[in-house]
Amino acid sequence: MLKKQLLVGVALSVLTAGLAGGCASDKELSKDEYVSRLNAMCEDFSAREQEIGEPHTLADLVEKGPRILDAFDMAIMEKVGALEAPDEIAAQADRLVDVAEEQGAVLRELVAAARDNNVAEVQSLAERNDALNNESNAIARELGADVCD
Repeated sequence: MLKKQLLVGVALSVLTAGLAGGCASDKELSKDEYVSRLNAMCEDFSAREQEIGEPHTLADLVEKGPRILDAFDMAIMEKVGALEAPDEIAAQADRLVDVAEEQGAVLRELVAAARDNNVAEVQSLAERNDALNNESNAIARELGADVCD
């Protein structure tokens, strides 16, 4: 049981990491405005995560996972795709949206695997989520969004 909790604890620390951003926009933003909004989204998601608390067991993930997903959707998914990036960073911004969408799907699968008490699947999905976190963080850093780590 302890081994299971440790594996889940490591996996869940990955769940709570991720990309974040700011307000939606109808007009193309400057790079500085875009980065500022990404940083705001990251701060928002981080604050929501801290309020929910990090899950350390499968039971925690079953309980807190849906709230973390809601926080991710509200702080990230509903906003990152609506940001109109300038041409100079459009490719990176598009990839950031793709990664966020993929991460949202992985997080949903992760919560479902926890509900099913499927430790192996939780671990596999957590590793996939970790790779997505690393990619989104690298893109955010390239853009200058230093809050998004």
